[in-house]
Amino acid sequence: MLAVSLISIEFLAGMQRYLAQTVLPLVAAELDGAHLYGPLDAAAQAPMFLMMPVGAWLLSRFRVGRLMLVFTLVTVVGAVVGATATSMEVFVLGTAVRAFAAGALATVSMGAISRGLPPRHRQLVLAGMSGIWLFSSVLGPVYAVAASTALGWRWAMLLYLPLLLVARLMVARSMPERTEPAVHEPAPWRWAALLATGSAVLSLPLGTWSTLALLGGGALMLVATRAILPAGTLTATHGRRAGLTALMTTAAVFFGATIVLSVVAHDALGLDARQFGVVIAAPGLVWAVAALWTGSHPAFEPHAFRRRALGGGTAIAVGVAVLLATSLLADTPPRAFVGLLAGAAVLGLGMGSLYPDLLGRCLAEPEHDDGISSDRMAAAVVIAESVGMALATTTAYAWLGAGLGLVDDPRHRVQLLYVALLPLAVVMLRHLARAARTGTASPVEVSDSTSVGARPLERYGRAGRSDSAGGACRRRAHGPPRARQ
Repeated sequence: MLAVSLISIEFLAGMQRYLAQTVLPLVAAELDGAHLYGPLDAAAQAPMFLMMPVGAWLLSRFRVGRLMLVFTLVTVVGAVVGATATSMEVFVLGTAVRAFAAGALATVSMGAISRGLPPRHRQLVLAGMSGIWLFSSVLGPVYAVAASTALGWRWAMLLYLPLLLVARLMVARSMPERTEPAVHEPAPWRWAALLATGSAVLSLPLGTWSTLALLGGGALMLVATRAILPAGTLTATHGRRAGLTALMTTAAVFFGATIVLSVVAHDALGLDARQFGVVIAAPGLVWAVAALWTGSHPAFEPHAFRRRALGGGTAIAVGVAVLLATSLLADTPPRAFVGLLAGAAVLGLGMGSLYPDLLGRCLAEPEHDDGISSDRMAAAVVIAESVGMALATTTAYAWLGAGLGLVDDPRHRVQLLYVALLPLAVVMLRHLARAARTGTASPVEVSDSTSVGARPLERYGRAGRSDSAGGACRRRAHGPPRARQ
C-alpha cells in the first residue's frame, strides 16, 4: 500500500507540473500580472529551498505520517489562495505557500522511501516513480487543457486536490513506526535562509546586471549547500558523499541541456509549437522507459554500478554533443527537429539508465558507517539534485533570454550554452566514477564539527540508520525530478 501511494503521489506531481505550465499565462492575462513573472519564480523557489534543509530535523522529531498530513494541508491552503486570487500579488503569495510545503514534502517523501521500504521494494518504487511519468506526460496536459477550457484555471487548480489528499493519507497510514533510536538532527536555519536567499537572488530579473545576480546568487547557494550537506561531500572521492556530488552535477548537466529545449527549438532553430512539443517530451518519456528497466534490474555491486553509471553518464555527454552539433550544422527546421529529437532522446536514455541506481546508492546503508543518518541523507539527496538543477536551469534561461548583454544572436547563445555544458559533463563523469568507489569513512568525514549536523562517530553509533538500501522527488521535475509536490 505504501509503494502504491508513493507512486500515486508522483503521478499527481507530474499532473501538477503540466497544470502549472498551462494555467500560468491564463492567470497572468486575467490578473494583469505578466510583469511579476520574476517575483513569481522567486516565490516558487526561495521557500522551497528554505524548507529542504530543515527536512532532516523534522524527520528526526516527528512521524512521517504526521508531517505528510500537516504539509499536505499547507499545500491545499496555498492552492486555495492561488485559485481564489483577485490579484497577481495574491497568486504569488499562494505560490509561496505551496513552495514552502513542497520543500518539506520533498524530504519527507524521500524519508518515507528510505525508512518505510525494504531494499528490493525501494528500488522498484524508484523505478515506478520514474515510469509513472509516462502517464503523467500524456494525461497531465489533457487534464490541464480540458479543465481550464471547461471550468477555468481556478477550478483546474483545485479539482485534483482530493486525490492528493487521499494518496498522502494512505502514505501516512502505511508508514511503519521507527524501530531504532532517533538521531536528533539540528535545524540549519541559518544556512537554509542563505540557500533560499541565493535562489531568490539567482532569479532576479536585473537586465544588464543579471550576470551579477547569477554569480552572487550561485555563490550563496554553493556556500550554503557545502555547509548543509554532510561534511566533505563536495570533495569526497568515494562512498555516499561522492554519490551526492555526482547527483548534483548530473542534474546540472541534464536539466541545463533539456529544460531549455523549447527556447532552443523555437527561438534559435525556427521550429513551430507542434515540432518542439515532441522534442521537449522526449527526454522525460525516454527517461521513464529506461528507468523502468534499470530500476527493476538494480546494479548493487560497485563494479556493476560503475559500468551502468559511466554508461549512462556517457550517453548524457553524447546527448549534449548531439544538441551542439545540431545547433552548428542544422540549416533547415526539419533537420533541426531530427537533431534535437535525437539529442533529447539520448539524454533521457542516459538519465534513465543511471538515475535509479545513483539515487539508490545514496540511500543505501553503506558497509562501513559513514556517519550520515537516514533522515539526513533523505534531505541531502533532495538538496543536491535541486541545487544542481536550479543553478543550471536559471543560468541557461538567463543566457538564452538576453545573452547577458554579450551575445545578440540566439543561435550563437545556444551553441555557447552547449559548449559550456560539455566540460561540465566531463566533471560529471569523474564524480560518477568516484561514486562507484567504496571505502571506510575518514575521520574528517564523520567528525568535522564545522558542518551542520556533523557528529563524531562514537556519538552517532548506528542509531537512526535505516536497515534498508536505496524520483522527485518536483520537480519535479523535466523527467521525474524530486521536489515538486
